[in-house]
Amino acid sequence: MKAIFFDLDGTLLHHTREYRNVLTDTFESVQGTANDEWIETYNEAFYELFSRCEPEPIRRAFSRIGDCSDPDALVEVLREKETEMYQPPENVHADLERLSGDYALGVLTNGVPEWQKHKLQTYDLNHHFDMVVVSYEAGAHKPDTAPYRMAEQRLPADSYAMIGDSETDIEGAQNAGWSAHRYHGEGFEGFPDAIEWK
Repeated sequence: MKAIFFDLDGTLLHHTREYRNVLTDTFESVQGTANDEWIETYNEAFYELFSRCEPEPIRRAFSRIGDCSDPDALVEVLREKETEMYQPPENVHADLERLSGDYALGVLTNGVPEWQKHKLQTYDLNHHFDMVVVSYEAGAHKPDTAPYRMAEQRLPADSYAMIGDSETDIEGAQNAGWSAHRYHGEGFEGFPDAIEWK
C-alpha cells in the first residue's frame, strides 16, 4: 500500500485573508481596538514559543501583551476567526474519496494539534484520512524529519508521498526519503498521476 500525506494550511485549506487582518479582527472583537504593537508582540512571542514546541504558544503569546485584558477570550476568538479564513479546494471531497480507494491517506501539518484538527472537523475533511500527524506531537516542525518518521510509525506503508504548498513540505519529505509534489492550488483531480513515486 502506498500512502499520500497532505499538508493542511495552503493545501487542503486555501487562505482567503491575510493573517494580520485576522489578528486585527480578533483584538477588536475582544479589546475593542487593535494596534500594530500588539500584533508585533504577539507574532514575535508566538513564533518564539511555537518554534520550540512550547505548551500553549497562542495563549502565552497573548499573555505577553501587557494591555490585554483577557488572553483566554483572545485565544477562543482567534481560533474561530482563523478557521473561518480558509476555504477547501473545489471538489476536494470527491477527489479525496477517489484517492482513498487505492491509497492510504493522511494529513501531515505543522501546528498545534487541537487547532489543526478543529479545522479538519469544521470543513468535514477529517473522515477522509487514516491518520493525522501534527508537528507538535513529534516535537519538531517540518522540514525536520521527525514528523515524517512519526507518520511512518502511525501509518505503515510501502512508500510515501507528501503533497504540500511550501518549501518546508518538499524539503522535509525529500530529507525523509519520501516522494514530494509541490501543490499550486490546482485541486487534486490530477493525483496520483502527478506524483513521481520513489
